[in-house]
Amino acid sequence: MTDRRTDEAPSQRVHPSVIEIVAADHPSWEISRDRAGDTPGPWQATRGDVTVSAPTTPELLDALEAHELDRLRAEHDGRWRVWRTPRYWMATALVAGVEPTLMEESAGVLEAKMLHPGTWGQQTRKGTL
Repeated sequence: MTDRRTDEAPSQRVHPSVIEIVAADHPSWEISRDRAGDTPGPWQATRGDVTVSAPTTPELLDALEAHELDRLRAEHDGRWRVWRTPRYWMATALVAGVEPTLMEESAGVLEAKMLHPGTWGQQTRKGTL
C-alpha cells in the first residue's frame, strides 16, 4: 500500500537496501531475520509484545501496514475514520471542531496529528490575516 519502493530488485551495489527502506519507514519497529543453517528465515518486525512476520520484504511491508491500519482504527475509533491510499495515510474526523481530514505519508505522523489536530479553519488564506 505504499509507493512500492520495495519492488526494486535487490542489489549489493544499491543503497539503501529494500529492508533499510522498510525499517526507515517504520522506525518504532525492530526489523530482523533469523537463519536456520544456510537458509534465511522469514523477516520479522517487533514492537513491544507484537511481532509481524513475512517471507519477503514486500510482504513484511504489507503486514506492517495492515497491522498499523488496524491499530489506528481500534485506538481512535469514534473520533477518526482511518484509511489508506496507495501513497497516503488518511483520517476523517468524526467529531466537530477539528481539521476534518488529515493526510500524511506515514502512520506515525498521521497518528501524531490525530492526537493533536488543529482546529477547523485554522489556516490563514491568501489576502487575509
